[in-house]
Amino acid sequence: GTEKDRIPRLVAPEENGFRSMSCATGSSFCGLSLNPGQKLAVKGALLKLKLQQNLESITFWGKIMGTEKDFLIAKSLKTGKMEFKTTYYVSVDEGVSFSELLSCPEHKKKMAAELKFQMFKGNLQFKYGKAPEEPEEEGKAVEDPRLSEEERLSHVVETIDKETCIVPKGAYVLTATSRVCPNVEFKGLSSLMAKKLSSYVLMQQPVEHKTLTKIKCRGAANTTDFLDGIANAEPKGVWTVQEDSTGLMVTLRHLRWTGFEFHTTVGTSSYEGAYFGYGLENHDVALMV
Repeated sequence: GTEKDRIPRLVAPEENGFRSMSCATGSSFCGLSLNPGQKLAVKGALLKLKLQQNLESITFWGKIMGTEKDFLIAKSLKTGKMEFKTTYYVSVDEGVSFSELLSCPEHKKKMAAELKFQMFKGNLQFKYGKAPEEPEEEGKAVEDPRLSEEERLSHVVETIDKETCIVPKGAYVLTATSRVCPNVEFKGLSSLMAKKLSSYVLMQQPVEHKTLTKIKCRGAANTTDFLDGIANAEPKGVWTVQEDSTGLMVTLRHLRWTGFEFHTTVGTSSYEGAYFGYGLENHDVALMV
């Protein structure tokens, strides 16, 4: 009953779910992890970025491996009045510095999606395809219509994230004033619930009719039931759930984007997810489920 208890506490990014999400730099995903030098560099670079740009949160998102160099990716999520503003950052120097990843223009997304089997190089300036011919007239600039590796990377990261940005159901709450906040009451999932796909939701703008109806009809109360779930993700069986021998650590993997892995510890508010892979879709997913 002290004054401190009565003030609604907005959770600092290091508390609750964010605490572990920001520590994803130290963990292993699908058997892969950052090396000690990268871990240290990424931690420092993200903290610097957070303070410089006054970000609500910034977390390590994953690593996309190229033939020449690897891209390390970070993600900042701003949750306001039922909005989810996502910004991605990329590092090409082993995590020492990150710069904002420019988004892929709408008209180039099709070009990016068509590069189904070609690995990334690890060079943001690289352009795919044949260079346009020089104009006959001197000084007349020709716009390069080719897709750059940065545009492709942006499209791939966005696509993977859209399907895999999961959090345990209950980790966030939608307040009566339509603000999305970390839920201070969230104490983690029970061992029974942690093994169910219905216990995980996508941390992004909901689009399913069922979810939107629930939001509309919620009245003035706070609700944790305001995000789209993954239980009906297509194709059926694309998500797998496994527990370790103790039954305390539960791991989710995505079969279309092999390389994405999510961990949560039963009975705690700790969870983390990251992608370590080539940024290539698994086209055999239909045969695996």
